[in-house]
Amino acid sequence: MRSQVEALLKGAFDFRIHTGPEPEGERRIDYLEAGRDAYEAEMAGFVLMKHRHPTALAAYALNRMYPGFQAVGSIVLNTSVGGLNPDAVEAAAKLGAKVVWMPTQDAGTIGLLDAPDDVEAVLEVAKTHGMAVASTHASFADTEMLVDLANSMGLVRLLVTNPVARFGADEGIRLLSQDLYVELPFLSYYDGQDAGVRLRGDIDRIGAGRCIVSTDFGQWTNPPPSEGMRMAIASMLDAGMREADITKVVRTNPLECVGLPVD
Repeated sequence: MRSQVEALLKGAFDFRIHTGPEPEGERRIDYLEAGRDAYEAEMAGFVLMKHRHPTALAAYALNRMYPGFQAVGSIVLNTSVGGLNPDAVEAAAKLGAKVVWMPTQDAGTIGLLDAPDDVEAVLEVAKTHGMAVASTHASFADTEMLVDLANSMGLVRLLVTNPVARFGADEGIRLLSQDLYVELPFLSYYDGQDAGVRLRGDIDRIGAGRCIVSTDFGQWTNPPPSEGMRMAIASMLDAGMREADITKVVRTNPLECVGLPVD
């Protein structure tokens, strides 16, 4: 299995990692170490997420350091950037960010349903710049509103984050009837011996063609993100998942979602 895991890790693209420095808390590694680890593992790249500040400049630095590597910057719409702030999204996009995350730590105080005009303005900027938009920690009602509005506007790159863990079965069915990507963070699965079985089961039910398996790693108590991706791939292989489907969920789909070429 080792050779299979290593082969699938090469070219993988992790849709969400966390690194230091951050203003709140400590991370396992900083973004320079994460870039080095992923580059040495011959991964295609990753999306760098920080809850309190945009990451386009950090991604730019990594891409200059490692030619051919594809670090992607993003912005999370928490209070530190003004919440649902289209001007902040516009600035991030002009610096190269490709992903807009709805509020995470401040999702309880920044309701999408409470500010539909602001949500629409953010989506308009994302659409103009070809950015992906992820629901992240939004409630079901907020997520459903986001999905409906994004679809009505013709937004192509829309991602519902972890609906299996965050929403009830009936709610998940309603969301997954839409044309969108589904992010399944390995962080939500890996703490059990049946991680691969559960992850494969969710992918089989949703369809590999629309799933993205990220790690969401970077916490001090967890392995570094590149090791997390290796673990995720090994878990899916151990659960009997086809290599072609693993390639879809860790490479093809995430690269397409952020608008990067798939060689």
